[in-house]
Amino acid sequence: MVGVFVPKETDALFSFHFNKCSIKDVVTVYNDVEQFKSSRHDYKVACFQMPYPVQDAFNATLKEFANCTDHVLVLMSELHNRTVQFIQNNDDKRISYFICGELNFDTEHSAIHKFYDWFTTTVHVYKHERPMLLEQSLQHYCVKPKYFDVLLGRKKHHRDIAYRRVNKDHNIVTYLDTVDNDAKDFNDLTKWRWPAAGLTIPDRVEWTVDVVNYEGHRMSLSQIVPIDVYNESAYSLVAETNYDNHYTFYTEKTVKPILGKRLFVCLSGQYALKNLQKIGFKTFGSVIDESYDDVEDWALRCNRALDQVDYLSTQNQEHVLEQIKPICEYNHSVMMSTNWYETYFMPSFVSYFINQ
Repeated sequence: MVGVFVPKETDALFSFHFNKCSIKDVVTVYNDVEQFKSSRHDYKVACFQMPYPVQDAFNATLKEFANCTDHVLVLMSELHNRTVQFIQNNDDKRISYFICGELNFDTEHSAIHKFYDWFTTTVHVYKHERPMLLEQSLQHYCVKPKYFDVLLGRKKHHRDIAYRRVNKDHNIVTYLDTVDNDAKDFNDLTKWRWPAAGLTIPDRVEWTVDVVNYEGHRMSLSQIVPIDVYNESAYSLVAETNYDNHYTFYTEKTVKPILGKRLFVCLSGQYALKNLQKIGFKTFGSVIDESYDDVEDWALRCNRALDQVDYLSTQNQEHVLEQIKPICEYNHSVMMSTNWYETYFMPSFVSYFINQ
């Protein structure tokens, strides 16, 4: 048996992973630090979910366990400047990270594994619970009254640029342009678009990741494919959570237009498109100029991407939609047919517990 330490507050999370990966019978799990340290196992592993926001005390905790175990595993379903800096500051051969995206640099010691959690959870409802919902509801490749959906979410610098530049008459534009968690913004249709049907929300919504009931299933509000908006617009502007150059954090924002079979332009970090291509997707370089993906300066990169929004708004929709159809169908197939958990996460995770 492998001795495994898991903090009590994440015991349910790791129990899910141990069950899903069929290794629950080869591990003995401890929630008590002293019991774990005094236990007699030939091999010991400590498992942590990266806290977000990042807590300074977690540095000391990780170092403590790196010195008293054979290996430490850190799962990161969020990838931000501070979490990436955490990896750089704790680059240790005894510590391995599972990240929801790509790093644009190599670590010297730590192993980096893929944990496409937002892909897995966003796809789940549309693949397993309501597999025909999007096919029956979306008007794929039909000419629409608007060009882009520009659903910007909460205030950030790269989204400010988009909000200032995008034509509000030709595109569907919403922006929760406030730093504070102000619930009234979620009821202001100039800043937000609720799905027209199938949605039950709690009395107060503070974050787009809050859980709601949609089509009889519990899921994050942000993971709902905006069917009404997609049927009113032809393409998507993806304003991802982060726009820094040294990593790409893929969230539901990237998944939804792929599920909706749409062309998308990205406001994200450098090489976001190249990193998508690495895991099997195609992008739209045959239709638009995607050289913006290589631009180092984030503001210039955003503006180059928005140039493509302007360009497509001058082009014949019917012609463009015909051009992008094979790419969109291919991407949809990759997103839906790939078992993101089993293909990327499971083999790497299991390897730390089997045949040690």
